[in-house]
Amino acid sequence: MRVTALRTTPVSVPFEGEETWTYGRRRGITNVLVELETDEDLVGIGEAVGWPTPEVALDVLASARDVVVGRDPFRIEELLATLYLQRGWHYFRHTAGCALAGLEAALWDVVGKACELPLHVLFGGAVRERVAYYWYVPAGGREEMAASARAGVERGFGTLYLKVGFEPAGTVADVRAVREAVGSGPRLRVDANEAWTVAESVAAIRELEPLGVEFVEQPVSMYDRAALGEVQERVSVPVAANQTTWDEFATLDVLLRGLASVVVTDPHQVGGLARFKKVAAIAEIADTPVVKHSFGDLGVSTFAALHVLATCPNCALAHQTHYQLLADDVVRGGPPSFVDGGLPVPDGAGIGVELDPDRVAAYADLFSREGTFSPYEPRRGAA
Repeated sequence: MRVTALRTTPVSVPFEGEETWTYGRRRGITNVLVELETDEDLVGIGEAVGWPTPEVALDVLASARDVVVGRDPFRIEELLATLYLQRGWHYFRHTAGCALAGLEAALWDVVGKACELPLHVLFGGAVRERVAYYWYVPAGGREEMAASARAGVERGFGTLYLKVGFEPAGTVADVRAVREAVGSGPRLRVDANEAWTVAESVAAIRELEPLGVEFVEQPVSMYDRAALGEVQERVSVPVAANQTTWDEFATLDVLLRGLASVVVTDPHQVGGLARFKKVAAIAEIADTPVVKHSFGDLGVSTFAALHVLATCPNCALAHQTHYQLLADDVVRGGPPSFVDGGLPVPDGAGIGVELDPDRVAAYADLFSREGTFSPYEPRRGAA
């Protein structure tokens, strides 16, 4: 079998509301869909995230075209090694991973379809039949946030997620209001997105501690690993590393030095499903849980990663998703239905989902008309 074509399609799928975080706000998700055609009429699909921009992702994927076209799609490790080590992406891993993960997922989808097996079988077999996700409580008015949290709990989600580290609607008081709205049962986690200094982190986390926070994600700059370790040493609430564990090398260093209690990363950060599985295995050896991060995943990325999560013993905590915000999806059937805060492991060949041509065309047209849903639009009410 040989790859005969690589197609890319940027799409913009709107949110029903807005996402607000430390660095701005956004109105939807802009990602790049990847399709690999083969000479045996199999088509593999993948999804690259539009970070830092979809144009950058498109350029990275365009540079990979002459490497993969004409090659055996089963030789995934060899193809990725060629792209990183012989085409220079080794030196720009953060940028490359966000794009090449979409290509790598499409290769795995081809392999799964050719073998007539779901990806979780190829990755070692599922250890769970359902993967848990959190309920995203978007920043807003305090009563609105409390109502959203109650709605998530009523729909069966056992973990709630809030952004913190900014005003308005990203404060400890907002977290307290959500806790009071849902009671002591649901797990509650917060993400500061590097917003605080060490002193600010320690003060805020100590104030959060009585609220029963599951963990605090990335409170300090990703570039200051010592600061992350100092925060974890000075507080009793678990600290999670996300941007600090962007790739497998950083993750190994964080684990060896005991700088965090949870690793939050994803296939786009590390550059593919296989690398994500390897990172989870490294963390498993260190007896550390892994939570899948989301830049903003549509259905292809969600279900591709779900296969890997199902095979990792230390991936039992609730994972990140933006589905509570999305108005639609690009896969057949539209957005998936969560049951008790989770998704069942797909049993179809490959990733187990297919693109919906009408939805893809509609959201490709939206991208061409409105461009990127940037996550860096100014926050409302920000100074």
